[in-house]
Amino acid sequence: MNIAKLAFDFDDRFKDVFTNNVRTVNSIAYETDIVYDESLPDVCKLDVYYPPLKGREKYPVLVDIHGGGWITGDKYWRRGLNRAFADMGLFVVSPNYGLSPRFVYPDCVRHLFSCFKWICDNADNYNLDLSNVLVTGDSAGGQLACLVLAIQDNAEVKARIGAVESPLRFKGGILACGAYDPASMAKIPLSDKMFREMTGGYGRKRLAEFPDYDLMNPVNFIDERFPRDVMIAYGRFDAFVGGNEKILFEKLNALGIPYREYRAKGCGEHCFHLWHYRRPISRKFFDLARKYVEDKIGYRYV
Repeated sequence: MNIAKLAFDFDDRFKDVFTNNVRTVNSIAYETDIVYDESLPDVCKLDVYYPPLKGREKYPVLVDIHGGGWITGDKYWRRGLNRAFADMGLFVVSPNYGLSPRFVYPDCVRHLFSCFKWICDNADNYNLDLSNVLVTGDSAGGQLACLVLAIQDNAEVKARIGAVESPLRFKGGILACGAYDPASMAKIPLSDKMFREMTGGYGRKRLAEFPDYDLMNPVNFIDERFPRDVMIAYGRFDAFVGGNEKILFEKLNALGIPYREYRAKGCGEHCFHLWHYRRPISRKFFDLARKYVEDKIGYRYV
């Protein structure tokens, strides 16, 4: 029995009625289960959410990468989050990707780059502004979003994982409760089964022997090309990834790369932002996220 998977699934289902019943100012259109990679039509599907296009000729884009410990999770559980982001004037793309144990890491990263190619291929169909693209993710999705930002201009790493090339480049990101530090997470006994499934057999005590272990830590690939001014949110108390943000801050500080930090006070547990405006700490997150989006895309959507 995978206790970690049960915990992640319970969390998504418990929060569902609270986090996905989101009221929006604008009417949000959506399309679901669009296949973005015909070689894996049962896995590589995405949803899109978009408000009325007003004030601009094209939509700025946000890609939202769901969490779930690389072994579970689904875009379905982020539909409220995606509607909330779309209400900021964004065209939101929410992809599923290959989960373990069927897929071994970093297969999921390769899938995401196929999603990015789909965005480029369909930019004219949806009036997308490819010069204004952001990425967000939470938990494992935060790790994946951070890695994508770190390697988007790294041809060597993309060739290593077999990622398709596309002209899509992210100008920023919102990283929430990301799992950036596998060495720290490996100290948690609960993580053993998760890592075994994710890596094809390497448990937490042998995790460093996994051939692609370096790719599990996006900090390894952050350099001067990393986008300036990403937003990094984390909880004061987080049983899953508490303290993971420290290595990210250390690397960005060492490189002199500016970022925005939000530390949720009180009971800032894992993925607190999914409560939207129902709790003070999540309300603060969305207020800061809206300001971040406005600064990055250069206008306020009302």
